[in-house]
Amino acid sequence: MIYKNLEEVYERYDSFLVDVYGVLYDGNEFYKGALDTLEMVKGSGRRIVILSNTSTPADICKPYYAKRGLSDEIHYDEFISSGEAFKRTVSQHLPDAKTYFQIFRRNESIFAESKLVEAKGIEAADLIYVGVLNRFYAADELRTKGGLKLEMDAISSVDCHDIKGFDEVADMLDTCLKFNKTLVVINPDIFAMEAFEKDGVITKRPMVCQGAVGEFYEKMGGKVLYFGKPYQAIYDFAKQFIKDSKKTAMIGDTPWTDILGGNMAGVDTILTLTGISGEFFKLMEHESLEKKLKQLLEGISLKMTHKSLANISQEPTIVIKSLACSIDMPPN
Repeated sequence: MIYKNLEEVYERYDSFLVDVYGVLYDGNEFYKGALDTLEMVKGSGRRIVILSNTSTPADICKPYYAKRGLSDEIHYDEFISSGEAFKRTVSQHLPDAKTYFQIFRRNESIFAESKLVEAKGIEAADLIYVGVLNRFYAADELRTKGGLKLEMDAISSVDCHDIKGFDEVADMLDTCLKFNKTLVVINPDIFAMEAFEKDGVITKRPMVCQGAVGEFYEKMGGKVLYFGKPYQAIYDFAKQFIKDSKKTAMIGDTPWTDILGGNMAGVDTILTLTGISGEFFKLMEHESLEKKLKQLLEGISLKMTHKSLANISQEPTIVIKSLACSIDMPPN
């Protein structure tokens, strides 16, 4: 059964872990009704922990979203980003590392509270931090250098050297591999919904994220340390904020991160058919909602999942069309 929204099922739980992009936020603004739904659920006495895969620490995320209406007094109890959790626990996960180097966009605060020292170059670093890519790569527009269009579910399975416009990424990974460096990927998402301005119009597209870079590097033979959903460490970190809860659900739009991770963490999972799920649904013409969901879970999800996690269930406990009752639904 596919439920209409969270209001129909929230009373089964006393706490929630809630993804941001694709569940609450579309890359430019909050989905219509999403904040009202959070306020209603939190007002009923349930605990809400925001759990985002962004590599940006929480003290930067919270003011950004607050300006857009998301309040820690009204809508949630804790805000946990992948970057925040890593920042607080870096010494636990990299006890032997002494130096780091950042590639692509810099994240100035991610190592600010650690004892790690920034190296002058890749060769001298114990680990390589993968930042947000320097330019937007729309996942639904990628082509091979030969001009062949790449399907979104095939992005993580191709050689980055063969993707048109990816020369900067390929060259950087070649250098890292040359010196046998381990990449640290704080955002395991392969792509996520983002908004950018083009010809004066705000466009929302699925953009390639750091998780794809990790996948490319592994296929080249490199080693990658992932931190964030679906990996256990971020759920272990989040559970300290819901330790008194008897029944928790993870709400997300992506089976291979949110749902898989929640299943591994031993909590119920609620899949929303918005965000990344909705983007794949747009590609499935003339199918019922049930058939689209089946294709997403049994076909596409497996292609997007890291091989080490391929045998873990991505079947959600509950499926809802959207978080809020007033949002536009994916087409049937």
